[in-house]
Amino acid sequence: MYVIENGVLPFNWPVLIWPVLLVAFVAFFFWAYRRDMRRRPDQAQPVSANKKKGKRRISDGKLVGTKAPAPVRLSLLGRPGRMTRRDWVLALAVTVIYGVLAFSFSGSAIAPQTFWRATEEQPALMLDLGEEVQLDNIMYYTGLTGSDFAYPDLLWRLYLSTDGEKWDRQPFMSQLNRELFAWKTPRLEADQPVPARYILVTALEGWMELGELAVVIRGEDGERALFDMASLAAKYPEYAALFDEQSMAPALPDEGSQTLFDRTGGMISDQNQGWIFDESYHVRTAYEYVRNMYPTELTHPPLGKVLIALGIKTFGMTPFGWRFMGILFGVLMLPFLYVFVKNLFDSTTVAACGTVLFAFENMHFTQTHLATIDTFVVFFIIAMYLFMYRYILSGYDAPFVKTLPPLFLCGLSFGLGAASKWTGLYAALGLIVLYAAYLVKRGQHQAAAGQKKEYRTFLLQTLAASVGVFVVIPLAIYTLSYFPYATAGGQPLTMGGLLGEMLDNQKLMLGFHSTFTAEDIHPYASGWYSWLLGGQPINYYAALQDKGRTVITALTNPLVTIGGLVALGFVLWDCVRKKVKESFVIAVGYLAQVAPWIFVSRYTFLYHYFPAMIFLVLSICYVFKNILECAPERKWRVYAFTGVSAGVFFMLFPLTAGFHMPDWYAAWFVKWLPYWPL
Repeated sequence: MYVIENGVLPFNWPVLIWPVLLVAFVAFFFWAYRRDMRRRPDQAQPVSANKKKGKRRISDGKLVGTKAPAPVRLSLLGRPGRMTRRDWVLALAVTVIYGVLAFSFSGSAIAPQTFWRATEEQPALMLDLGEEVQLDNIMYYTGLTGSDFAYPDLLWRLYLSTDGEKWDRQPFMSQLNRELFAWKTPRLEADQPVPARYILVTALEGWMELGELAVVIRGEDGERALFDMASLAAKYPEYAALFDEQSMAPALPDEGSQTLFDRTGGMISDQNQGWIFDESYHVRTAYEYVRNMYPTELTHPPLGKVLIALGIKTFGMTPFGWRFMGILFGVLMLPFLYVFVKNLFDSTTVAACGTVLFAFENMHFTQTHLATIDTFVVFFIIAMYLFMYRYILSGYDAPFVKTLPPLFLCGLSFGLGAASKWTGLYAALGLIVLYAAYLVKRGQHQAAAGQKKEYRTFLLQTLAASVGVFVVIPLAIYTLSYFPYATAGGQPLTMGGLLGEMLDNQKLMLGFHSTFTAEDIHPYASGWYSWLLGGQPINYYAALQDKGRTVITALTNPLVTIGGLVALGFVLWDCVRKKVKESFVIAVGYLAQVAPWIFVSRYTFLYHYFPAMIFLVLSICYVFKNILECAPERKWRVYAFTGVSAGVFFMLFPLTAGFHMPDWYAAWFVKWLPYWPL
């Protein structure tokens, strides 16, 4: 039994069986893997003493009669694994299955799209309902306000009257910055229906927008119903935007129903009807791009919000519209990752299992379902490493023209990633290492082959092209992403204005991010070192119902996090001792995404680890490939790990996707650790 106090679910200690079983499974899996690796086909075999003269022999356990073995050197030779018809079918199957699941939890596609604006010149509206009614309450749909996140939230003042002369002031109608584009209901002064014929709504400060106004009345039989506001459209054409989408008003809430809350304080909207967490920053800014207004959120580069704006422009200012592009990019990550894994390991089994691991990874699902910018940068990181890998495997003798296409696509992906979020710049550290390694290894090869002159020509051509690919093109993309800033409010586009907006914003972003330090307190902040074992989950949304709850929490799939970390240990070992090129690529990619956070002084969150999850999955794929090569009869263990990982994902799915769950399920199957927020 457990007792819920203040809506917080207490920790149920027997549930520790789940993390204990998971750790035991990981321990057994990698113990068996280590045993299998002793059977590697490339391991030195004992040499018989009965060899002919001049051959190696064994004396006192040591090899004699031979020179010391040459040190193992990193080789970047090889061809990327090619996609077959079976690969394309499997990649498409995983993508479609995940896509159907993903878009099933995308939110409502219906919401008011037209708005009435209160200004300083016309701050109020007054409506005559034409008859006195028993007013139960008012529902209103919030729109934009003139307030940004640096200033207090704005409010409406509501008045009711039976004669149009004597007005009863009601409590405020709030329009909090994080509650915009959602249906709201004020709490009236009386706890029972109020007689009213006239309604007066006044904006207290600046300009504010309302999308719809729905009046709930009590009939003679005591039943609640919506007043026919469409009948007022002809009488008040200037307020027509408030009455033209009445069918979109939500169902009347049950009397006495509990309200929604989040752990950061304050009221929030239904996840299917309004925005949640950082959507309040990014979605608002994307909508301002659509409206050709100067943006509110200035702390990240613009491209991610431009992509969100494309979804809004296509499907409207609805939860489905503002989440569409993020979900789409989350789906598109999968075929790109499949191709990357197949190129790395040339195994259909490994590529399919690796893609399933990433598809059904809880952080991947949650982050791509929020209209935030992390999704886009992770997609472009996958793309840039895929194309860089194709580049370094182009061969030591490949002509310059052949190496240019993957290099160009890598630079293009880098530019798009950096213009989405600065964490895309961290990936550049890994790209530089891989790029330099290829040039060095090619130089050594061509020098040994007596082709120093040819190499110098190739190097000069490559360096010249790289300036364009990794500097000019990314800078152009980055600068052009500021187009919405430069043209806001109908300003004419000029190169000076575009560059000025871009440069000014860099100063602002640097100043903003330097104001947050590790000493600042946030309930969901976590340091980079804690991410290695799962970190502090982040509650994005929570709603309490009778004996149940709906929660959206960002957390990693524990099996991928812990199993990936152990697999990464084997990857690093093979990278250092055996110079395996696949392990080199994975190790460089992971360290490039994690190491920079060691030097970041601001407080950080678990979602900053999202890009590193790519390389944890690749680390597990590296182990899968070795199992298939060294112990093919143990192939079932690859499928078992993949299946258990998917099982963990679906077990925690209600926590990941905001699926309603009863408290007994949350207590026994979801809240694995005491600090998980539920």
